[in-house]
Amino acid sequence: MAESEKTAAGSQTLARGLAALAMIGESDTPITVRELAERLGIHRSMVYRLVATLEQSGFVERTGGGELQIGIRLVGIARTAARDLQTVALPELLAAADELDATVFLAAYDGEAAVTLVSAEPRNAHAVVAQRPGSRHPIGRGAPARVIRSQVDPVAHPPARFEESHDEVYAGLAAIAVPLLLPGGRPMAIAALHLAGRPVDPEPIVARLEGAAERIRSQLH
Repeated sequence: MAESEKTAAGSQTLARGLAALAMIGESDTPITVRELAERLGIHRSMVYRLVATLEQSGFVERTGGGELQIGIRLVGIARTAARDLQTVALPELLAAADELDATVFLAAYDGEAAVTLVSAEPRNAHAVVAQRPGSRHPIGRGAPARVIRSQVDPVAHPPARFEESHDEVYAGLAAIAVPLLLPGGRPMAIAALHLAGRPVDPEPIVARLEGAAERIRSQLH
């Protein structure tokens, strides 16, 4: 095989491995090798080889039932992503969550979707709504995703002070989100998530989220 052909084959294998890793990580539940093969559109034997390599590196693990999930090594690497932002944001999110009695989280645009980077739940609540870091939603679906969409394409979707959503991403849940404008221009939002059934006055929530966004921005500027 010529050197250029080896390079092309290696690049394709790497691309497939990264695609497989992304699909495993973005799945809400562990997935099987068969499901992964179907999503990648390649033969199951090739997926077994990819998975074996990812397992040996600690990036993928199997559940007791044999399904695939993200491994501990990748979780450790992911914790270093946007470390400064998360370090600054987490205390603000925790304080807002306690005051609003709602789950508060930060979402960013990854080039395709709105991704939850860090979240905080109210510490004294009897029941909380979880928002898992790494959750991805199409921009335009849900309040934080629409805030991000308005930053990605402000001409087609003029920015508003805040966005609200009800039962769009998860049934029974509602969200209020405001922009988080940071140096570098990556589209981001801060959102509060709560049960959709309870009556909510958005104004104090918006003001609290705006205050958190401004303090995060000023610390990172």
